[in-house]
Amino acid sequence: MLTLLIRTVLIYIIVTAAVRIMGKRQVSDMQTSELVITLIISQIASLPLENADRPLLSALVPIMVIAAIELLISLLMMKSRKARSLICGHPIIVIKDGKMLDAQLRLLRISREDIYSLLREKDMCDESKVKYGIIEPNGSLSVLTEEALSGDGIQSEDLRDQLSLLDHPDETEEEA
Repeated sequence: MLTLLIRTVLIYIIVTAAVRIMGKRQVSDMQTSELVITLIISQIASLPLENADRPLLSALVPIMVIAAIELLISLLMMKSRKARSLICGHPIIVIKDGKMLDAQLRLLRISREDIYSLLREKDMCDESKVKYGIIEPNGSLSVLTEEALSGDGIQSEDLRDQLSLLDHPDETEEEA
């Protein structure tokens, strides 16, 4: 019984450290790859707790290797827009100039009703007032109105650049 307690505490410490190394995010903010890695780590961590004959290192080493790989992938995604797009996906415009883009909805397998629900969560009851509705890589909907794009600030310029890329995905910017 004492062995199980010690193993549990050690695995808790290692898994907590691994998750902290990978970054702080809520489940709803996780990219698909991060969620998959979290599930894999939880499965690996449970193995030595279920079977006391299994060496503790059989869980600790894979957990640390997976955490290191996730850290390297995160660094790669910070450096390369192409890697980030390949691993996480990219934003997809589903509303443009107040009109739903049915082809994009089919691509994402999202219904108009789902978009209406997401718009209501953003206090937008009229899709015709939406300049751009964008499904982000994490699945959330960003709503941009004409007012949001009309400013002269840095953020507005950055938004216009990003929307230009979304409108014309064949044009790629230089790597960061």
